[in-house]
Amino acid sequence: MSTLPRGPEPADSTPAQPSGQPLSAGSYLAVSGAGLVVALGLLLFLVFGADRILAAGLDHRVFYVLLIPLGLSAAAFAFGAMNSSGTFTSQGKRQIGLSGPAMFAALVVAGGFYLVPEGGLQVLAVRVDRTAEAGGGPVPGARVTVDWGVQRLTQSTDENGQASFLGLPPGAAEVYVAAEAEGYASEPSTLRSVSASRVIRVELEPRSYSTRLSGTVFDQGTGAPVQGIALNFGSGAAADTTDGSGNFSVELPLPVGARVSVVGTRDGARGLNTEVVVTDEVAVRLTFGNP
Repeated sequence: MSTLPRGPEPADSTPAQPSGQPLSAGSYLAVSGAGLVVALGLLLFLVFGADRILAAGLDHRVFYVLLIPLGLSAAAFAFGAMNSSGTFTSQGKRQIGLSGPAMFAALVVAGGFYLVPEGGLQVLAVRVDRTAEAGGGPVPGARVTVDWGVQRLTQSTDENGQASFLGLPPGAAEVYVAAEAEGYASEPSTLRSVSASRVIRVELEPRSYSTRLSGTVFDQGTGAPVQGIALNFGSGAAADTTDGSGNFSVELPLPVGARVSVVGTRDGARGLNTEVVVTDEVAVRLTFGNP
């Protein structure tokens, strides 16, 4: 029996797979970094622009917009820089298939929707003002602490006296708020109700100080105590004239440790211009001569 010659093998109908990524690893890193920078910018806007976002009712929408650049960043990094890919298939009435970078982006975006509590993360603003008796007005630089359960958040107020907090679940109807600022009596941690506007107002009372400062003025040339030196502290905050032993004593509306300017004159001529640290225990030594 003769054997017929075999014909050529049929060509493989499977399309050839690309040999590599369309872009270099560095390009994917750049795309990933750009997405991360955009996401961080949106996050900072959400935190520091909380008052405007709350007023417009856009806090949840802005949060979800964060997921898009984060998803793209994860996809670019995993698929391009790490040369990684994945596939997700869902069986149902319709078949859904995701592969490659699309799956990474979808996981980040969908995960943000399902892992964050319903309603998103709650933004809370705390406004710190002076009491009405003290003339009102914002207190910038105040340290505000918010406690909800085991969670503690701390921020400093801006020039408008407002501190913004992101991260409280929508169910946080009551929180503990404490505030303190230099020159003001501290507001201890108290339970506050979170209003519908999610703004809590705290008032601080300016602290009254009365610290006694005493000391002696000596002549620069002879080293002897000088009588009759007119002293002016803190541009008019207090004044005194040295006695026969060169001693003085004044009450200053400043706390211990503060610095205060001192100007000394005799017969209209200035011979002292310096700063001293306010102390109520140690007498200070001042020298009168050429300032």
